[in-house]
Amino acid sequence: MSRKHNALHSRPARVMELYGKDLRWERAEPHLRLTDETIARLTHEGYTMALVRVGLWRTRRVSLIRQSQRLS
Repeated sequence: MSRKHNALHSRPARVMELYGKDLRWERAEPHLRLTDETIARLTHEGYTMALVRVGLWRTRRVSLIRQSQRLS
């Protein structure tokens, strides 16, 4: 039987780094999860991308702009 993979929407992913304000990657605050409220706050603060942890050893870059447009 194959193992189920966690999708990005099944559990809020943990944000590791953020990109946007100074056009460079910055460390995110500890224990920050990628929820709808967090996406709205981060885009309002000027961030455009987030590096999120989606598994034990896997990360993914997520466009906060696209995610905020999806919410609208």
